[in-house]
Amino acid sequence: MPTIRALTAVPYGAHPRQAFDLFVPEDADGRATVVCMHGGWWSQGHHHDLRLTALHLAEQGIPTATLGHRLLGDGARGGQDIVDDLRAGLAKLVDEAGLLDASTRNVVLLGSGSGSLFALALGALSHLEPKFPVRVRAVVACGVTPSIDPWEGCPLAMTRVLHAVAAGHGHQWNPPTLKAEAFPPLLLLHGDADAEVPAKSAAKLHQRVIDAGEESAFAVLTGVGHQFIENPYDRAGKDAMDRIVPFLHEHVPAAMAGLWEARAPMVGGDDR
Repeated sequence: MPTIRALTAVPYGAHPRQAFDLFVPEDADGRATVVCMHGGWWSQGHHHDLRLTALHLAEQGIPTATLGHRLLGDGARGGQDIVDDLRAGLAKLVDEAGLLDASTRNVVLLGSGSGSLFALALGALSHLEPKFPVRVRAVVACGVTPSIDPWEGCPLAMTRVLHAVAAGHGHQWNPPTLKAEAFPPLLLLHGDADAEVPAKSAAKLHQRVIDAGEESAFAVLTGVGHQFIENPYDRAGKDAMDRIVPFLHEHVPAAMAGLWEARAPMVGGDDR
């Protein structure tokens, strides 16, 4: 097991929730950092919720962080504020990771539950916006929340939350409005016992990306609910990690770091 260097509760803004934890193994050697984004329907939850997950991945030799953001009703007026927080947090995070010998540019985003929506959105935006602060090499979405558009049978209370997150700006970062070819390689994991978001929503995103000729893998986990990576040692967490860790090792190798550091974002082509 590698020695892990840790930074906790590192601020990137004035609000207490604008902070991150960072865990980097000693032999990081330019690897991309996995950045975990918590669930809670954007009105609860904390980046601490994924600390055990981050430590587990760091023990596998993967630099990993947990990134917080303001919540609805606690500093954020809508999803655009959350996007702005995450963008700023990513910029600060890779600076700190670089000081610990991880990549100073490349990340893989891992979202849990509603956190997966912004992981997906930022994954695409990093390929669409030339000045995006990091390069997102891949996205892992667990308990996939692929859209702020209410789905068939969506409860009224959840519809209101989705509308609050959209807040007039959702078209700028809602995954269904972004070009399918802008998404980096995806790993989508959904539980067949998810009572909050139907698995067919994740399947629809998967098919859209595949139809665009891009890389996506989709798996439905048996007996698993909406959030399941918070404990990587229980049955659901282990099942997820058996799929996540090999995917991450494919997309964070140090051998690629030098190439990716210097190249500008672009959609499609060999720059993936």
